[in-house]
Amino acid sequence: MVVESYQCKYCLKKFARERTLSSHMCEKKRRWMCIDEPASRIAFQVWYDFMKYVSPQTKKERTTEDFIRSLDYIGFIKFSNYIIELRPTETQKFIKWLFKHSVKLSNWTKKGTYSLYIQESSKTETIERAVERIVLLMKAWSEEDTDRFWENYFQEVPTATAMNSIVMGRISPWILYSSDVAQALLDRMEPGQLDVIARSIDTEWWTRKIAKSPTEVSWCNKILSFRPM
Repeated sequence: MVVESYQCKYCLKKFARERTLSSHMCEKKRRWMCIDEPASRIAFQVWYDFMKYVSPQTKKERTTEDFIRSLDYIGFIKFSNYIIELRPTETQKFIKWLFKHSVKLSNWTKKGTYSLYIQESSKTETIERAVERIVLLMKAWSEEDTDRFWENYFQEVPTATAMNSIVMGRISPWILYSSDVAQALLDRMEPGQLDVIARSIDTEWWTRKIAKSPTEVSWCNKILSFRPM
């Protein structure tokens, strides 16, 4: 008498009954079932780009199956969930920075890693781009409440909200050091909030940069010198 067996195509484990196979849930099967979830889709794309970066000579097309069987699967899923929660400024730029600097995958989700990225990326940003981003941030803030005028951002935004935007890189040091309205915002902050900001910015570097950029500072201050509504 031949006993028919049923095998899981993911982990290759065999079962005597089809019903047992149907209820079976191994780690690789679970990964397959989650492949269309946002975190899995993001993780796969980051893994795919990473593999192309570290092995550009490989011609074999990498698949979702390769990703699911990867030893780094959990690490990329953790990073994906981190990105979803963090909502970093210019996500792709941050990811490319991680690749370029050969940051270990285990360090991708550490707070200090993103802080270092923000410090370095702000130093290569033009003042025009910094002004563009702050104006977009101000308008987004005003759209959250129809009674707000975006021109009142620096006078009315909660200091905790502004502190977080600075630490996250949404408000560039260009703005903080160049505009009088930003200085007025800093004057409203508590000492503890200012300490957090100071730890997130390379103060000495920016002090030298601002001293060498009088034209940019004057332009920035002029652009942001609108009258509150």
